[in-house]
Amino acid sequence: MNPNIPGQQIQTRKALLIFLKVVAPPLVLYVDNPDETYAEIKKIITNANQRTPNMIEKTGKGPLKKIAVLDTQIAGVAIQEEPVA
Repeated sequence: MNPNIPGQQIQTRKALLIFLKVVAPPLVLYVDNPDETYAEIKKIITNANQRTPNMIEKTGKGPLKKIAVLDTQIAGVAIQEEPVA
């Protein structure tokens, strides 16, 4: 797809970026509903308790098929839109 050709739409997909405290680059997770999962992870971050960490497991549809991480190790979350070729 060439963005310079009139009438041609650029398709995008959303990726969920999960930032961990102990890993420099974020984990990139493709999910069915990134907006819903984003809100869920934000809530998990807010409710995380250092005294009672919980294991969080999420299933993806891209190169990462499944992640499992302690809620206390999640530093942040973001949604990234990227063009689909």
